[in-house]
Amino acid sequence: MSFQRTCYNILTPHSDAHEFKTLSKIFDFALVILILVNVGAMMLETVPGLSPTWQRELHTIEIVSVLIFTVEYLLRVYSSAAAPSRHGEERRSAKKKRWNYLKSPMAVIDLMAILPFYLSMFVALDLRILRVFRVMRILKIGRYSRSMQTLLTVLRNEAHSLGAAISVLLVFTVIAATCIFYIEHTAQPEVFSSIPASLWWALVTLTTVGYGDAVPITTLGKVFGGFITIMGICFYALPAGILSSSYTAQMQLKRDRFTDTVRTALDDGHLSEHDKGHIERVRDLLDLDEEEAHLIVRLLQHHHSTSPNPNADKRPHT
Repeated sequence: MSFQRTCYNILTPHSDAHEFKTLSKIFDFALVILILVNVGAMMLETVPGLSPTWQRELHTIEIVSVLIFTVEYLLRVYSSAAAPSRHGEERRSAKKKRWNYLKSPMAVIDLMAILPFYLSMFVALDLRILRVFRVMRILKIGRYSRSMQTLLTVLRNEAHSLGAAISVLLVFTVIAATCIFYIEHTAQPEVFSSIPASLWWALVTLTTVGYGDAVPITTLGKVFGGFITIMGICFYALPAGILSSSYTAQMQLKRDRFTDTVRTALDDGHLSEHDKGHIERVRDLLDLDEEEAHLIVRLLQHHHSTSPNPNADKRPHT
């Protein structure tokens, strides 16, 4: 196996690696620890009164982390040419594979995690901006978190619905800000000085936060504010409902795929050691709870043993 393909299999999450799964798992664990240590060091740097000795230690952690992240990023770009083509896709050139990786979200996060450090050597950057970009390194964990990957899948699948819901929210926020401006401007010209200034009140009221820095004092304004608060509970529940239902559907899809795998393995009436190993790998790949997966297996085994014709439920209904 070439060095390029070896790097690809080690750097890719161990669940997706075709070879060197153990090394890939060790690398995943080590990188997650490094990311957590780096983010923790970044947070400690903001603690006032930290001794100069610790400041030097934290700076050393930053330099070592950036060097490791840089080597990791370069190796990912180099080894991305060894990525297998997806099913149904034509074979792509190494240059095209690298370009597809470079414009992927995780590659952009990897680049943003190291770029500010090198830019600060040549450009005068505000340290606060540098820290903001450094905290993005924690997003690198998303590569190894299947829960994060499921959430990203949900966001991609529901992008259209979320966009429509957010559009409705924005329109309603502008309408609320316009109405409260004309209701309260005469009574509070400093607080509700303009429609853009009233947008803050509309936003915090619709989200039912209500910080209290902008409050209607007229009777009509209070009535309108109560109406907006009630409407906010309804409207701002839309995106949460869309995400929760889609996330539940994704988890149910994983359970269905796992169930189909177990049913296929039970076709011959029993589970061999090979079947059990395959089922466990599928469970791990789908990120299902171990207890829930074992319950599904036991239920299907019980159904298979008590059913007079295990394949009867597979026959099409007429």
